[in-house]
Amino acid sequence: MKMKKSLAVISLILVFSLIISIAAFAESGYAYKEDALNAFAPKWDSIQADDTVISVTPGAVQGEMRFAWLSSKTDTAASFKIAEKSNMSDAEAIEVSTENCDDYNSNKVTVTDLEEGKTYYYSYTENGTWSNPEAVTVQPDENFTVLFVSDAQIGRSGDETQRDVLIRDTCGWEYTVNKMLTEYPNAAFAISGGDQFQSPDSITQMKAYLAPEKLRSLPVANTIGNHDNEAPLYGDIFNNPNEVDELFADEAGTGYYYTYGDTLFIMLNSNNDFMFDAAKVIRTAVNAHPDAKWRVVTMHHNPYSAAFSDDEFSDKRLYFSSLCDCYDIDLVLSGHDHFYSRTKVMNSGKEAEEGTVYVQSSSASGSNYDPLPETLPSYTVTAFDVRVPTYTAFTFTDNAIIGTTYRTDNDEVIDSFEITDNASDTNTNIFSIAISFIKTLFSMI
Repeated sequence: MKMKKSLAVISLILVFSLIISIAAFAESGYAYKEDALNAFAPKWDSIQADDTVISVTPGAVQGEMRFAWLSSKTDTAASFKIAEKSNMSDAEAIEVSTENCDDYNSNKVTVTDLEEGKTYYYSYTENGTWSNPEAVTVQPDENFTVLFVSDAQIGRSGDETQRDVLIRDTCGWEYTVNKMLTEYPNAAFAISGGDQFQSPDSITQMKAYLAPEKLRSLPVANTIGNHDNEAPLYGDIFNNPNEVDELFADEAGTGYYYTYGDTLFIMLNSNNDFMFDAAKVIRTAVNAHPDAKWRVVTMHHNPYSAAFSDDEFSDKRLYFSSLCDCYDIDLVLSGHDHFYSRTKVMNSGKEAEEGTVYVQSSSASGSNYDPLPETLPSYTVTAFDVRVPTYTAFTFTDNAIIGTTYRTDNDEVIDSFEITDNASDTNTNIFSIAISFIKTLFSMI
């Protein structure tokens, strides 16, 4: 009798554990089929064995690219070279800046004066051994396309220490990267809206995020998310241009900016709620490029997320959107809430003819999704929370920013829109910021 009771208890525990496991896994949703996962899984050991996987990021301007990779602390002579010939016979050595960190060396390289339309080949040392050459192409700066994703968040779909969880999420992320570049093979670069990793100090998850082979040829501007900001790994593996000193900078780093063509891209760390730090980043960027046709801000948290209700107070909206109103920002890109949404043109907390459009991306990997509220806030034009990864392609022209958003399982377009030069021309100063701050505050109370 005791044996039967024990078996019954064990069975109940197993069933309960299974239910919890299914419930946790149900929050994820991948675009790939089982055969894609089976083909990807054998690559996992080689992904984790690559201790010096490299990241490529946009430079300060078109014609500049930046690279970063980790190596062992005993590797004191990291090297990098770049060439126009694939056999590297005309390679030029580029100076490597190496910082000795707690557990590894962080190696960074900036390559300048790259010519538009040309393909280059680069190689770097992996603890003394030269890597196989990889190709990068400098895309034209007219009518160029940028790919936007967010929240790859490798490890989010379950227990982040488990191999199968990491493999699922990484496979989903690679699937999205491949889909984007199949549709847009000549994209100038990509933007990630943050939460690249689930844990900010996980080198395992960092390797997984950088694993897709096509990322060796696609610069990615990465944003600091709330899962990236409490450890220095983000700053060690990404070589961001024009980082701006902040009074309350966290361990991951600070906001930064860069241009491509006549577009100014500003990356904010929205984990830092000190409004004057964000204002400093935006002001520094705008003052450096006052004549930019388009101004685009990326920040992990969306001030006008569809997760909010119309009468819900949002400190992120109060702080960050007030700055966007005053600095004539055309477009804000965000993530964090794991669903896709787009707003009307917003200014001072209300729909306006002149102002800013806010777009937030869903999960880039399929590792996690959040539900939309039953009633969307009035400022939302469209929202999409089907458990399928999405990405948005933005093409920048003289007259408009053209956005097209895709679901990755069937390539269906779920949103398409144009943003014209709708930002107001204001004289930004402490008084205009204060007025926008007060107007936004009153719109929420």
